[in-house]
Amino acid sequence: MPTSGAMDAVMTNLWAAVVPQLWWIALLAIGMLVLQLPAVGRGPRSSKRDPWRGFKFAARAAVMDRAGGRCEAPLFFAWGRCASPATDADHIMPWSRGGPTVVSNGQALCRGHNRSKAAFVPPWWYIHGLERRRRGYFPDGASVRVLAVMDDADRAARERSSSAARPRG
Repeated sequence: MPTSGAMDAVMTNLWAAVVPQLWWIALLAIGMLVLQLPAVGRGPRSSKRDPWRGFKFAARAAVMDRAGGRCEAPLFFAWGRCASPATDADHIMPWSRGGPTVVSNGQALCRGHNRSKAAFVPPWWYIHGLERRRRGYFPDGASVRVLAVMDDADRAARERSSSAARPRG
């Protein structure tokens, strides 16, 4: 069994080897944290889930039309664009994480990209890249901004639909 003095010597040598490397380890940790941070002010502002789970009817058509029927996912990180046809209208900020089903929170994806995304909350660089790519193919006058916030018109539509769905008694 090693003596206490031998263990102290090992720990001292280990610490002496690690200390000169701490500056780049700290920079690496900070860099990883920054890359993982979500886009500030773009996510849902409410903890209540939107009762509308999927993009349907006019909202789905608007998401698909804005993308020209082509997948909006990046080819490499935030650059390039997938060449596959879009089959699914997907939430950018996931519905399971409080993202509302609104056109400004929708993206057209091919089946493969939609399945691989799952409940991924995109970091700031993903959203920035998506908005940059959208400037090249969105119709003139359409907003490229990703905003997972429900406005008054969306709330009113949900109220109308939920009151129409209630049985009259």
